[in-house]
Amino acid sequence: MSKKINSSLWIFSALIVTLSFFSLLINHFFFQYPGNNYFPDNTLYIGLTLLLFYFGASLLFTETNRVKLIAKELLYLYGVMCMLALATNAIQLTPFHPIDAYIIAFEAEWHIHVGDMLTWTHQHPSIYNLLGRSYDSLSNQMCIIPLLLILSGRFHLLREYYFLLLFTALLGFTFYYFFPTTAPASMIQNPLFNEAQLATGLKFNQIQAHIQPQTMEGGMIALPSFHTVWALLCLYLLKEWPIVWFIVLPINILLIVACVLLGWHYPTDIVAGIVLTLVAYMLLRWCKQT
Repeated sequence: MSKKINSSLWIFSALIVTLSFFSLLINHFFFQYPGNNYFPDNTLYIGLTLLLFYFGASLLFTETNRVKLIAKELLYLYGVMCMLALATNAIQLTPFHPIDAYIIAFEAEWHIHVGDMLTWTHQHPSIYNLLGRSYDSLSNQMCIIPLLLILSGRFHLLREYYFLLLFTALLGFTFYYFFPTTAPASMIQNPLFNEAQLATGLKFNQIQAHIQPQTMEGGMIALPSFHTVWALLCLYLLKEWPIVWFIVLPINILLIVACVLLGWHYPTDIVAGIVLTLVAYMLLRWCKQT
């Protein structure tokens, strides 16, 4: 594994944690917005369990033993997920106004209307159901695929995944903080948007009105689309398993398409997500070559 990748992981981690605390401190002293806590209720319990597993493996096995390596990698994955949760808690407290109106105006110039796409999708129930199942598969992919790679000992690939995950979060979350978006459901009049989609904008507006958000439902960042970013990163994780990669590929293509056709994202968000992922990949490739 390139030393540049390992050092980059430390740099990305330090920047994410530092910027997150800056955001939280700025909010505490100046804006005092309320917000949701995106750490799961059992976060501490999981962390303690993984630490005990690692300490036990350290006592029983040698440094290169598979069990100890798996225990260490589970801690790495846990740490990365905690950093993303911390950053999510921080960026929801952005004091800036959303830029959705500019995105809608830009796309209207190209005769692109998310509301019309959503209406068309609902007129085709089989397509709607297929897209919905593909869209909902992302959380399972992000849980299962890294665990399978940990169990198979592909730790080098996981380091690259952490690199891509943290770099895209660093850039994408920072962009959202200064240029937030509330997603199409909060801006476009269409009765077909569901409650979770409406909740995305509701949470944002409640926070900026100093009202404790009444729901954890919905998403947060529209631009760039992290569903797109993470769907591509899941495919990257599977690159050494070509058969599984080809099975997941059409699912994740549908997942990305569903972001727009189901009304979760603007098309601009998808393009931005792809560009962000490509930038991260090019940086990773440069680090691997030097």
